[in-house]
Order: sequence, then structure tokens, then C-alpha cells
Amino acid sequence: MRTGDQALIKELNKNIIMNLIRNQSPISRAQISVESGLNKATVSSIVDELIHDGLVTELGPARSAIGRRPLMLGFNATAGYAIGVELGIEYVHVLTVDLAGRIVSSHESPLPATDVGSVISEIAAHIEDEVSKTPASALGIIGVGVGVPGLVDFASGTILYAPNLNWSDVPMRTLLEERVDLPVFVDNEANTGALAEQLFGVGTEDENAVYFSVGTGIGVGVILNRTLIRGSGGTAGEFGHMIVEAGGLRCSCGSRGCLEMYASTRALVSKYAQIAGAGASFDDVIRRIRDGETLAVQAVDSVGRYLGIGISNVINGLNPSLVVIGNRMSEAGKRLLRPVHEMIRNAALGVPASHARVELSSLGRNATATGAASLALNDFFQGPFPYAHATTSRAGAKS
Repeated sequence: MRTGDQALIKELNKNIIMNLIRNQSPISRAQISVESGLNKATVSSIVDELIHDGLVTELGPARSAIGRRPLMLGFNATAGYAIGVELGIEYVHVLTVDLAGRIVSSHESPLPATDVGSVISEIAAHIEDEVSKTPASALGIIGVGVGVPGLVDFASGTILYAPNLNWSDVPMRTLLEERVDLPVFVDNEANTGALAEQLFGVGTEDENAVYFSVGTGIGVGVILNRTLIRGSGGTAGEFGHMIVEAGGLRCSCGSRGCLEMYASTRALVSKYAQIAGAGASFDDVIRRIRDGETLAVQAVDSVGRYLGIGISNVINGLNPSLVVIGNRMSEAGKRLLRPVHEMIRNAALGVPASHARVELSSLGRNATATGAASLALNDFFQGPFPYAHATTSRAGAKS
């Protein structure tokens, strides 16, 4: 066998052992050998390398009443960090997570301009700021993930079309990597929100889930059999542009009657102004909803009914066990869920609806950026980020 083959096998085995420790720590070398099918010598050698790299620590002997107590191993989540970026229509949200996805810093700022050059400069400046204040670690910053409101070619990191930004064919990954000198990963913001809820939020136990990112626009991230679905062209999940009113309001995509024209944060503000006869900001409308103001409640009821139509269609088509409502609209809280649930009872098919629960995002405004950071974590660990409850073992590559 060629040297290159041996090196590849070792790398595969190293990834398997690393992910077992991440998933199941505290865990002993003997347990790793059993779970992976690798011999004890191979496991011991690779574990020693991981300890040297700072990714694994020895926790001490297991608590055992009888026999020789094995030395337990733990995952060192502070050996490195990843940065996640959410690009909104009017803001940029940037955060840093450790290798376990725990947020160590987070900040948001207005987006002063939406031309490509200005946005790239703004994001790069925020990334550099996060790098400068991240704690010293063995690995430093391993990468950057960016969630954007548009159609994305994930392989190249190119934004194919972002109607609310008026962007087409923007090579965001290339432009950012030139500025920050770090690996960059770019995906649709609803996809990254879906990943975050699956990994760290309300969806950790669900194999089939959808995440409705309801902000200025509406995007949907789809998880089927624990796999993020991007589609043949990378544009799966654009349910915000399903038609809910034939010949209705003109959407930024060029069509009429799209869901996002009736169920987005922009739609909520517009509906409130129509009912109240006076304008108010989104934050003001949310405050009035929480205070129980009648006009604000009427506005969110209207938006919720349309959102319920969209969710009903997705439930009928995809049969998820979970639908998560995230992004800014989730701030409307349980008041939003009432008309959504009512519409699902009236519009969705009984069988798939009976299998689907609808919940607000547990991660709130951090969902998109946290999921974006997980793109860098996934790449670094050469495989899906671990689930908190995962116990399935993988056979090790044999040399």
C-alpha cells in the first residue's frame, strides 16, 4: 500500500476518534476501540496526537467500584473558535463560538449601505474585530461562516441572486477570503438557521424539520433524514416565494402574491400602518403586540394566518415532525402562534399535521449566525457536527 493511502487511512481514523470523543466524552481509550473497531494501539497513538494538538484532555480515572479504573478523555472545546456572520437586509450580526458551538461573543450593527463593496468591507471589519478579542487558543480561528438572504451556490460560495439586496452572481467567499485570510463558507441564511436549531436548539431530536426564517423576506431551511437539503442547484427552500394571493402584491423577485409580501416583518409593519392609520417601526409593533394593543394584535393575526398557509403547504409536502419559526418574526412570541395553529388546523392535511409540531426558535436572533459558524466547524472536523444525544458508532478505516 502506498504511503499516501496510509496517510489517508490515518486521517480517516483520526476523524472517527475525534468525533467519538466530541460526541461521547467522557470516554476511555478502550471504549473508543470498541466503538470504532480500531485496535488499541492505533487508538492510543491517535489519542496522544489529539492531546498534543490540544483538542483532547485527560480527565482522570473513571468512577468505578471495582477493577482497574480507565483514564477518561474529554473534548477541549476551547482549543479553537469559529466565527458566524448573519447578513441581514439592514444589519450585520457577528458572533464567535467555541468548538462546541457555545457563543463567547456576539454583536450586531446597522448596515450603512448595501452595495457589494461596502458590505464586504463591513463584514471583514467585524470579523477582524472578533479575531482581535477572541481568547488565545491552540488553533485560533478555524474559519468563518456567513448566512445570506438569497440563493447561494454553496460549493463556490457565490450568491447567485439576493432580490432584497439587488445582488446577482457575487463571489462572496472569494471576496471575503481575500480580506480576512481565513477559510470562508457561505450559505443561505435559512439553511444556517435550520442547522443551528438542529444542532443546538429545539430540533436536536428531530430527523425531519423545517426552519422558517421570517425577516424582511422569508426563507425555509429543510432538514430531511438529518441532512440539510440544498437541491440540485443549491436553491431548495425558497418557499417564501410560493404564491398565496394570485395577482397580489408585487414582490422583489418580480412575481405577485408571494408569501413574504404577506407574512414577513415588512408585511407586519405595513399591516399595522394600514390598520392604525399611522406608521411604526417593527420593534415598536412588537412591543405593542406584547402589551396586548388591539391594533397590533390584529396586525399579527393577519400575518400569522398567511404564515400558517405557507407552513400548511410545507407540512403537506414534506411531512416534517417539527416546524421552527425563527428570525425577527419569532419576537412576536406566542401571539403569533395562535393564528398559525388555527390556519394549520383548517388548511393542512390531517395526517401530516398530526405529526408536526410548530415552535418558536429557541436561539432567537443568534440562530442564523450560530448555524453559519457550524459550517466552519463541520469542515474542520470533516463531518457533521455532533448531536448531543448521538450514540451511533462508526467503523474505523483499517490499514
